[in-house]
Amino acid sequence: MKQYSPVNQAYDYIKKMIVTKELYPGNRIIEEDISRETGISRTPIRTALLRLSYEGMVDQQPNRGSFVAKPSMTDLCQVYELRMLLETGAFRAAVQHRSEESIEWMRDILRRQEELEKKFNMVEYAELNREFHWVIAVEARNPYYEKYLNELHNKVSTYLLFWDNSTSNLRSLAIHRRIYEAFCDRDEEKGVTALLDDIHLGQDDIYKARHV
Repeated sequence: MKQYSPVNQAYDYIKKMIVTKELYPGNRIIEEDISRETGISRTPIRTALLRLSYEGMVDQQPNRGSFVAKPSMTDLCQVYELRMLLETGAFRAAVQHRSEESIEWMRDILRRQEELEKKFNMVEYAELNREFHWVIAVEARNPYYEKYLNELHNKVSTYLLFWDNSTSNLRSLAIHRRIYEAFCDRDEEKGVTALLDDIHLGQDDIYKARHV
């Protein structure tokens, strides 16, 4: 369980402001304001901003301060292009190593995604989507897949929270079931096809939302 330290309090407070769009992409995050509003000193606020920067939600600029990240379409396309390459490779490795524990882990995430459909919210959707794909990264059993996919998944979660206007996870859930079945059956080709469908779905939803 996450300890509710001053750093975690500042992290949750700033992240909520970003997710609820009190702060928009490109807005400056002023440490003094956060400190005054929360009663938290600036040192843990800076640590929280560093964590959010690592997760892709905050852009820290030398001599200028911290800003809500404002990724470009070029950045989005590059992230998804690299994700397709890395995650399909990770899936091929993962199906060879996958354990009963990882199957149960993925099944539990699917169950929670099914529950989410009854009362959808984007924050939980982004978290569950990340966790589902993280099972693949872990079961590839290659620390480099974990390292680089972790960074890419942080970026993708940020894009979902900033731009995805979806009000349902039915389409994603259907594809996740296909990925799960292929994972269980150790069917590389079926899984890679479903995985690419899932990645393209997410990218297309974000692209459409940005061009409304």
